[in-house]
Amino acid sequence: MGPSIDARKLREYVSGNNSYWIEGEGEEFELHFSPEFPEAMGHLPEGKSVEHIMFGHERNGRIYFYRFTTRSAFGETNTELEGDDDPVMEWLKYI
Repeated sequence: MGPSIDARKLREYVSGNNSYWIEGEGEEFELHFSPEFPEAMGHLPEGKSVEHIMFGHERNGRIYFYRFTTRSAFGETNTELEGDDDPVMEWLKYI
């Protein structure tokens, strides 16, 4: 199973952070993040926004992530997440 986080804890974090939003309820879950803070803007491809999407399933009060997708001016890349400590999801430990 992929990396996971307590659903309530994640929702509280997202509600206080305008760069994140959640789509979907129940079994299917998407966490979207678009870095729009000033430090990130100078690093965006062709000055256009980048969107990161984490796909997961919610079960028993936890969200288990299985895919990380990035959409940008360069196209879309997908990373399948494997194991609880997948390095792509290290940031979850800081919520």
